[in-house]
Amino acid sequence: MSVRILVVDDSVTTRKLVSAALSSEGYEVLEAKSGEEALQLVEESTPDLAILDVVMPGIDGYELCRRLRNNEATERIPIMMLTSLDELDEKLKAFEVGADDFLPKPFEPAELRAHVKVLLRRVLTSFVRSGDDVHGKIIAIHSLRGGIGSSTLAVNLAAALYQLWRMPVVLVDLSLWNGQAAVMLNLSIRNSWSDFVDIPAEQIDATMLDQVLLSHDSGLRVLAAPPTPEVAELLSADVVQKVLSLLTEQYAYVVVDLPHDFQDTTLSVLDKAQNILLPLAPELVSVRAAATCLNVYRQLGYSKDAVHLVLNWTFERRGVPRKDIERALKRNISLVFPFVKDELVSALTLGKPPVLYSPNSAITSLFEDVAYFLSKDEHKQNPPDVKTPSLLGVMERMEARRRKRVRV
Repeated sequence: MSVRILVVDDSVTTRKLVSAALSSEGYEVLEAKSGEEALQLVEESTPDLAILDVVMPGIDGYELCRRLRNNEATERIPIMMLTSLDELDEKLKAFEVGADDFLPKPFEPAELRAHVKVLLRRVLTSFVRSGDDVHGKIIAIHSLRGGIGSSTLAVNLAAALYQLWRMPVVLVDLSLWNGQAAVMLNLSIRNSWSDFVDIPAEQIDATMLDQVLLSHDSGLRVLAAPPTPEVAELLSADVVQKVLSLLTEQYAYVVVDLPHDFQDTTLSVLDKAQNILLPLAPELVSVRAAATCLNVYRQLGYSKDAVHLVLNWTFERRGVPRKDIERALKRNISLVFPFVKDELVSALTLGKPPVLYSPNSAITSLFEDVAYFLSKDEHKQNPPDVKTPSLLGVMERMEARRRKRVRV
């Protein structure tokens, strides 16, 4: 479900310009030519952000802003005043009635989009910090074998969780030597784990962490691996634990892409993870690495029910049969990803994971189903009244499978 933005302006030209600038970024734009029409639209569909003109016949922008702030459904949404009036008194009046931002006309589309992104990010951060005991769920993706799709699984799982629930989700790339999660989302690595290297764990706080996290247009937040590998030797387990603790206080889901090892920083995540996804490929080296992981998990006392084997069929043909792998590991495989070529190649080369850019594909449906399976019970048992397209798709597939079982 895309972000819904309400644009209110009596000028049809301005409405078209704003709509074109925002629609190109994937936002859903609702247009109203008056304050009265805007209030009617709000009753039908609550926007995530409002852009209001000031000078309008009837209810002007100031009064409309005041009414939106007094409406329980819209009192928390960010509001931008977009007007040709550029006097200081006008700006102060806009802020007094509850506006969050002020952008004068004429405007550049890129400038408008930048303001919108900042406002949406600000309100998400505010919402997360003011929430009551978030208690985020940690889902770790861990394997001793590289090159079998662990990062692809982590990126798409995190994106699918956000698409399902529209709740705060953060993707943490702890593969410090060569993590590529940010690149797979086409994000510029301006900040990363390297920002914490010289800071004692006790001095890291939520504000500092928020400044380090990258923001994807989808709404997903990302803690990127450092651009240079030497940070791997400098980052302490205490810092990782502190960051993880802060994230679970702010985000409903924390998805961690772990390195292929059992270093202290890796163990600090595995110890706290509610679920561990263990990817493997249908080849002997990968099966042996999975066996080593399971043995270590057992020695560390991790719950058997928390660990899920994920078989990624990396070969177009052949490979060790599933039943032979299960027999060797003495464990059932929870999930099998079929061989997929074109969509994942596009994702890796363009930074466009299928969950976000191919919403109707079979692989996206599979990622969404996995995300739902791993979601908190409280979310599955109490779904929102207004369900996202992703959640509706999962529920429809579940119902179809239920009917098929009944017929059998």
